[in-house]
Amino acid sequence: MLKTAMQSQLDGVRVGFEQLQSSLESIASIKQDLKDIDELFSKVPELSAKLQAVQEENMRHSQYVTAKENLKHTFTLPESVEMTKQWINQGNLLYAHQIIMDLENSRDDLLYELHKLPNQSPADTVMLKAYLEDVEMLSELMEKQIRLVLSRTLNTVRKEPTVIVTALRIIEREEKADHFAIQRHKQSGFMPPGRPKKWKDMAMKVLEKSVANRIEGTHIEERADNKMWLVRYLELTRLLILEDLRVVKTLCELCFPPWYNIVRTFVKMYHTSLSQHLKDIIANGLEGNEYVSLLSWIMNTYTGPELMQNPELNIDTSDIGPLLSPEIINDLQEKYLKNMCQNYEDWMKKTLETEKVDWWCGVLPEGSTQEAYYHTAAPVIIFQMIDQNLQVTKTISAELTAQAIILCIEQVIKYSYMYSL
Repeated sequence: MLKTAMQSQLDGVRVGFEQLQSSLESIASIKQDLKDIDELFSKVPELSAKLQAVQEENMRHSQYVTAKENLKHTFTLPESVEMTKQWINQGNLLYAHQIIMDLENSRDDLLYELHKLPNQSPADTVMLKAYLEDVEMLSELMEKQIRLVLSRTLNTVRKEPTVIVTALRIIEREEKADHFAIQRHKQSGFMPPGRPKKWKDMAMKVLEKSVANRIEGTHIEERADNKMWLVRYLELTRLLILEDLRVVKTLCELCFPPWYNIVRTFVKMYHTSLSQHLKDIIANGLEGNEYVSLLSWIMNTYTGPELMQNPELNIDTSDIGPLLSPEIINDLQEKYLKNMCQNYEDWMKKTLETEKVDWWCGVLPEGSTQEAYYHTAAPVIIFQMIDQNLQVTKTISAELTAQAIILCIEQVIKYSYMYSL
């Protein structure tokens, strides 16, 4: 066994020596290769100098090829511009946009070749941009037309949904062109004129503006015109949002790409626009029952089955947040309670004056008990007024009703004290 163990150790040592020898040979080979590479690299500057003429010729050839490929668009630019204008005015947006993209590609290729020159000539770049400035003008015309189409989305989608689809296809093309331009800019530092266009962002802003205009459009009366102006505005707004979201759910969702998540997007837009408009109304000041109308609508109608939880819409509103912040709601409730308190005080003063006059008029009150005690109508009126106020607060929230009860008790105590005096 000892002999076997020694033999095994000797074999291991021999294998180790062989591996060391192989490693030594590999190191020597690598060292020689690195030396050869270093010698080759030392000749690169000399070779580069010899090939300078070839590089310059290749640059000129590349420019000539680019210029030749774009001669058609360059020389037919005026005709192409006029034809594109006509197609835009006639509503042939896809054809017009294809020409615009062809012209932009030609312009960008020529400018890119100038950009690659080691000694760029600013005068050449300025001259080329000036000659091709109509291309950017066509893009602006197309953007204006896309804005117009999108601003009428909810009306157009009912009659001509293909118009909306066309506008969205053009926007998607421009988004891809933007992405390509940004990637090339990272590699070469060249960015074509007017890029990135960000037409998708533009589209969202146009839709937001159209929603805001529709919300504001239902505000057709002021307090001076109609005492019920706020109630009418809120009801018109409810009907508008309900109908518009039906259109979005049934028609727009079929036209917009899935990644627009258009139903959720429109819900948020209406929510945000309405919230801002209500804030403006509150900032201008509310009076009397307007507090009740607004609070009840916000806390019940808006969030209930009459609007956002309408079973026909079946939309998710879990991530849109409250229509107004808790701070604004609390402030409205406090102002409403303060207004209620002031009404109680004014009414109490008038009631006490009436009671005093009735007391000294020398005429017995109409009401009497079985015990032949006479009483005035004041207790009944107090009860009716308290009951009426509590019924109103129940339409808003249980919390506000509890606060109103406390306020009523305080006012009754105050009234009894004043009556005793």
